[in-house]
Amino acid sequence: MKFGRVGEFYSTVDRAIHISGTLSVSPGIAGLWRAASSKASSFFPFIFLFTFAAGILSGTVSERLSIAVNRSAETFINGYGYVAPLMIFLVLAPVLSRILSTRRRGSFGLYVIAWLGVTKILALLFAVVFTVAVFGLPMMPENSVSLGGALLQTSKTLATTLTVSQFFWAIYAAIAVGLVAVKFNPLAQLLEKGVTLIESAGQYIQPIIPLFMFAVGVYVQSIPDQVGQLDTAGAGTSLETIRVLGFSIDTSTATGMVTSYIVGALLVAAACFAWHFGVLTLAKFKSKQFSVRNYFRTYWIKAYPLLWSTSSESLATPLNLYILSKHAPWVRPTVRRIVIGAGSVLCTNGTLICAIILLGLVGSILGFQFSFLELLLVIPVAFLISFGIPGIPGELLLFAGPFAMVLGIPPETIPLFLTLYLGLQIGLPDSFRTGGNTTNNYVYCILLNEVYEKRFLHEEPQYIE
Repeated sequence: MKFGRVGEFYSTVDRAIHISGTLSVSPGIAGLWRAASSKASSFFPFIFLFTFAAGILSGTVSERLSIAVNRSAETFINGYGYVAPLMIFLVLAPVLSRILSTRRRGSFGLYVIAWLGVTKILALLFAVVFTVAVFGLPMMPENSVSLGGALLQTSKTLATTLTVSQFFWAIYAAIAVGLVAVKFNPLAQLLEKGVTLIESAGQYIQPIIPLFMFAVGVYVQSIPDQVGQLDTAGAGTSLETIRVLGFSIDTSTATGMVTSYIVGALLVAAACFAWHFGVLTLAKFKSKQFSVRNYFRTYWIKAYPLLWSTSSESLATPLNLYILSKHAPWVRPTVRRIVIGAGSVLCTNGTLICAIILLGLVGSILGFQFSFLELLLVIPVAFLISFGIPGIPGELLLFAGPFAMVLGIPPETIPLFLTLYLGLQIGLPDSFRTGGNTTNNYVYCILLNEVYEKRFLHEEPQYIE
């Protein structure tokens, strides 16, 4: 089967089908856990909102609960510097190994990877412009007086970070090991087992998300009190009034902090929908057979609620393959398998948009007015890390540390920055960026089918049985 040479690279298709297929057949407690999770997934959106509201209320009336949640968050942040680099390495190394080995996999496979890489950069640029616009951020850093001075200032910070940060050491190690794995197949197989284990963990994480949402509700409403205690102790930390599209939100109060969380989630939703509608418009222009009306009727209404409620892209691969084959039969099987397989790993536009918007939100809360130029310098870092993020809830934790380093956030403020960034990305923002990732993947398949028929159709024999 000659298609298998390309299909090996996109083995996530088989892994995802295996994961979804085990929901009803796996024995024991693990099988029951996954089955219950699958049946309850349609109710997750309501459960999320209820547990988030319950957390806010519980934290308001119980100081002891707020203290317990904040101590747990502090413990996690203390271990973040060790956990995040390890996760970056374990996920990035096998993905890079697969990408680096694609020179033997066929020209269309290479084209798809490059095309998805370009969409990442465009999504990041869109997210930067969107973030600067909605938060009213400056064009250059505050302490710079010219474009040259701003470039020099931010470049020095970036150069220092690239040499001393443990997060970038993990990236360098992943690149090196990925290169070795291209030549040493046992190592490649070992790396694949590691990333498969991480992605499979998403099944067990999903039913626990309501607990996280409860904890986020407790934590978000208690942030102003915690920061107030730090400020009283002389730490010099305070929460600022932020402005979003001309509206002011006082984050120094519990109500203001909860409002900022909801506003952040809605901004992520708006940006992801805007990007997606742009992609739909392009698909309608490029493909005469594609109907936006039928897309929403036969695909979006079925897929998006599942993706939104589970916050896991890895579970959507079989769904995308099935619905494409049924409702878009003109898309060739070669294109469907390669694009959906590659996109399940590489199509992370929603995640990247969410990462940049939350960076602007958290920065504004802490009084950091990240400039347009500084956010542009974050793009290469975000682009590289995006190749190594697992399709599970809460994957933005891999961006927080590197972002803090690149932007030169003071060491004494980094723990609070990490806590806010990691806490505010759980739940609603996570759901919207996940829905954007996988629905984009479906439409990209329509677009790349047009490219395939015009440029790669003559290579068809090497991809099919």
